Amino acid sequence: MLTAAKLVLPALAAALFVWGAAWCVVRTLRPQMADTAAVGGEPPRSSKAMAALAGLLFVCVLQLVFCHAAQANNPGVGLAQAMEWQFYGNTDARHYIDLAQYGYGTGGAFAEQELMIVFFPLFPALLRVVHLLVGGSYPLLGLAVQGPLFAGAAVSLYTLVSRRWGERQAVLTLALLMASPAAVFFAVPMTESLFLLVTVRYVLAWDRRQWGRCAVLGVLAGLCRAPGGLLLGLAALELAAAWRRGKRPALASIPAMLAPAAGLGLYFGLNQAVYGRWNQYSVYQWEHWGQKLGLFTNTVRYHLDYMASWWEDNRKAAVGICLAAILCILLALGLLAASVRRLPAAWLGFGLAYLAVTMGATWLLSAPRYAVGLFCLPVALALLLQDRPRLTCGVLAVQVMVSVVYAWQYLHGWPIY
Repeated sequence: MLTAAKLVLPALAAALFVWGAAWCVVRTLRPQMADTAAVGGEPPRSSKAMAALAGLLFVCVLQLVFCHAAQANNPGVGLAQAMEWQFYGNTDARHYIDLAQYGYGTGGAFAEQELMIVFFPLFPALLRVVHLLVGGSYPLLGLAVQGPLFAGAAVSLYTLVSRRWGERQAVLTLALLMASPAAVFFAVPMTESLFLLVTVRYVLAWDRRQWGRCAVLGVLAGLCRAPGGLLLGLAALELAAAWRRGKRPALASIPAMLAPAAGLGLYFGLNQAVYGRWNQYSVYQWEHWGQKLGLFTNTVRYHLDYMASWWEDNRKAAVGICLAAILCILLALGLLAASVRRLPAAWLGFGLAYLAVTMGATWLLSAPRYAVGLFCLPVALALLLQDRPRLTCGVLAVQVMVSVVYAWQYLHGWPIY
């Protein structure tokens, strides 16, 4: 059974990717093949305000649950200390806090400071600026900024979808995003809310032809996480499709397209400045965590092996890491493959490239967390559910049930990173 699964499932993942990539190329070269025409428009301010409020309340409710869980898991201590132990004990969140306080370096300002170059600088820089403005505890600031960040991401995604397909579709997209099993990460002190915000704002600025703003957001996306640089590909596909329609690209769109690569270049420059080597982050990733870029088909294969070996004596890791990663890869690729006629070709290409990079890690621990930061997944699902109210209710119900279980596992110490 395991041998068959190791042949069939990677092959299925590869087939889904190739199918999506082929359609991306065809629809970029033949942009008239779009299955759905744009029928939306700029939403009113009241709708935008409601979207932002919904995002803020979503994070606030989750963080209230976090407070209760932290005190239940750490009895006898104050709330602030309980929250620190809950979220900064064994996750990457503590590294962002250390970087915000002490910065990058090769000294001993905190444990393993020399290794922390593997984390991108935008989120620590944001925390540093907020701390300079309002003061307070860095760990609590890491939690506090998530509400405004996700509110901004929610209103941006709502606006982006509404401009193309109308407000009804935008509401459904937001609902599907918030019901995603890994949406719990939008409320924790990590980079998911920030990354979603800068990537969606970049695409929205591109859609509005606001080239200067787009360029700034592209640099920020490249400084937030490595996949932010892939926005260059999204922009290039947009320009290619426009060229095929007979439209010459605006000169200002070229810097906007290149800006995500510039953000990555600044990160490489930080590596060079601190360590004298532009790719030092990749050296540390491989030497200390066995991590480098690989093929997502191999990811499916090695997680099947680990799941089989851990199933009896480490069931939580087998389910929380391995099974979650396999399902995440197949479902995300399947969702993009199913929406090849409806999703804009540039978004489809960006989604496929994003999944290839993030899911191709040689030791993938955080597949659901990476997937939830990909804006075009809830958009694709919403398009597939369009005008199907019963199926929509069923999908949302399943998502909510899985989300509750996943959040419970996360708060109770399962290996979910």
